[in-house]
Amino acid sequence: MRGAEVGWARTTQRFLASLIAAAVAVQFFLAGAGAFGATSFAPHRTLGWAILFAAAVELLVAFAAVRFVRRSAILFLLVALQAALGVLGADTQAWFGALHGLNALGVMAAAGILARAAWLTSFTGRRPGRGSVKKV
Repeated sequence: MRGAEVGWARTTQRFLASLIAAAVAVQFFLAGAGAFGATSFAPHRTLGWAILFAAAVELLVAFAAVRFVRRSAILFLLVALQAALGVLGADTQAWFGALHGLNALGVMAAAGILARAAWLTSFTGRRPGRGSVKKV
């Protein structure tokens, strides 16, 4: 599949990766709101499951777009681990919850890297990698 056949997938990938990165930023806000009593953790929990679903769709779209499959898989695995740590932290051992907070940084990084790569290739036509950013 080339050209117009994968164009829809690549466009979808750009917007979905950006949406996931933005949703992760909102997750930090909702976690803080829940931790300090402004609201319950229910919105944080609900958005977390939505992000897991979106990451799964992103992985399927990456296969269809024939690009960024590895980055999308890493994002999906980190989000799945994030969900597992959140459940374990709430239901079993609080230390899993502590790791949930730490893993969130990895999720944010993976989402941002994927979104950046997807948009960068749409403007330059080249895959990001070594030398894709000029040094000043």
